[in-house]
Amino acid sequence: MADRPRLLLRAETSSSQPPCHPAAVRRLAPLSCALALGTVGCLGLTPTPDEPVSWGATNRGVLRHGVALDDRGDGYVRARPGEATRYGTPRLVEVLERAFAEVASEFAGTAPMRVGDLSSPSGGRHHRHGSHRTGRDADVLFYLTDPAGRSRIGRGWLAFNRFGFAVERGADPGPEGSMFLFDEARNWHFVRTLLLDDEAAVQWLFVSRGVKARLLRYAIDHEPDPRAVLRASYVLHQPLRASPHDDHFHVRVLCARRERALGCRERGPIWPWLRDREKGTIDGGEPLDDEALIRAIVEPIEAPEGG
Repeated sequence: MADRPRLLLRAETSSSQPPCHPAAVRRLAPLSCALALGTVGCLGLTPTPDEPVSWGATNRGVLRHGVALDDRGDGYVRARPGEATRYGTPRLVEVLERAFAEVASEFAGTAPMRVGDLSSPSGGRHHRHGSHRTGRDADVLFYLTDPAGRSRIGRGWLAFNRFGFAVERGADPGPEGSMFLFDEARNWHFVRTLLLDDEAAVQWLFVSRGVKARLLRYAIDHEPDPRAVLRASYVLHQPLRASPHDDHFHVRVLCARRERALGCRERGPIWPWLRDREKGTIDGGEPLDDEALIRAIVEPIEAPEGG
């Protein structure tokens, strides 16, 4: 690490690479971010426009001009209102707010969803997470009920087994854990709202295999839209080399098209129902499928009449 600043200086002044213009330097990301990401030289740094941008991968990147999620809103409350880990891209914050409000509207008497960490104001490393660095990740606790079926506000450290019972994390099942049940109806409505939202572009909903099985069983019996069930079968996923996520949802959205052009990087698949709409349009028309995109690239453009 001690040699990196000297390597950077040599790269910037090397005859094989154009020197940095002072105006360009002012628009580059902070040097500390570049060093943390292991990049050197002007060409390895990223411009930072005056707009929200998720830059890099979710486990190795930063957030520029993130949007803050309020401490409370329609259908939700933040779990750590005193902390600054509340920032995300506009896409993430807006889709969460819509989903929380939709669940609260659909089910009378719904206790507010408790929202955990998003990203820090400028993204980057967070001591509780390996990801959450670029404003595209959010943790939200599950909707719960008591044994009488009344909605209860979620709380941390409650892991749900495949039978839907809450178990106190790090302890044997006891009376405290047995007071809470997994709320299939509200949790599924949250999932289907995210997956059917045309603007959301949700890539992953990380949950344990047991939670996924409960949600899909409920959906098969109650969901009228088969698209939601199909999409959930892909997007609900227990992550590898991480906690099983049996105590909360981890929501991750894709980069927006403009963010990709500025350096946002996806890890993992772009699902079939998202591919076409993420490719863009011509003249504001419908999103292009693969065939239309190729045709638009290779076919000559007709000159206008009289031109």
